[in-house]
This record gives sequence, C-alpha cells and structure tokens, in this order.
Amino acid sequence: MDAALWVAVIALAAVFIPSGFVHLVRGKARSIELGQEWANDFEDKHVRLIGAAEIVGSIAVVLFPIIGFIPWIVPVAAAGLMVIAGGATFVHIRRGDPLANITVPALLMVIALIVFVGRIGEFSLGS
Repeated sequence: MDAALWVAVIALAAVFIPSGFVHLVRGKARSIELGQEWANDFEDKHVRLIGAAEIVGSIAVVLFPIIGFIPWIVPVAAAGLMVIAGGATFVHIRRGDPLANITVPALLMVIALIVFVGRIGEFSLGS
C-alpha cells in the first residue's frame, strides 16, 4: 500500500509543482497566456498565493515522509491540496467550462484525499 501512496504523492507533486511555479513566479498574466482563463476571475496576488500553496503543499507531501519529521504535516498538506483542487473544480463548474477542465482538478482532489487517508496518524495505511 505504501507504494500506491507514493505513486499518488508523485502524481500530485508532478502536477502541482510546475503549476504552482507558473502561478507564483509568473502570475496572472502568464497563466492567462497559457490558456488558464480562470485566472481572469482573480487578482494577480490571489493567483500567486494559489501558486505558493500548491508548491508548499506538494513539497510537504513529498519531503516530510522521506525525512520522517513532523508526521502530521503530510495529512494537513494533503488536505490543503484537496481544498485547492476542490476550489478549482468549483471555479470551473461556476464558469461553465468544458468537462475536461472540471475533471482534472476533481481527479486531483480524489488523489489528495487518498494521500490524506493513507497518511493520517495511527490509521496510516503506509505504516
């Protein structure tokens, strides 16, 4: 089961780190250039904050299990990524975006939920 959790963690990091980098470093304008029309609904500072949260959450779910430090951070970070992905799903639904734009963040939310459940304290499936 631990291998499956690592696959889920790597999948989250593979999506959220590059996305977060674009949102944090390049901001709203570059996100819109890349076809992320949802960014029109937010101020630049909010897009950058979303990017920072994506990066911090991704690094936490990858790094903390490796170093074995502060084990409760991993489920908290996974919950944060669930909130980000859930918010993205809601924004795409509200905007009336195509199903493909809704499916990806919804799937990321489910993957983050799997990591959350798999890494939560004494009920950890990976221990």
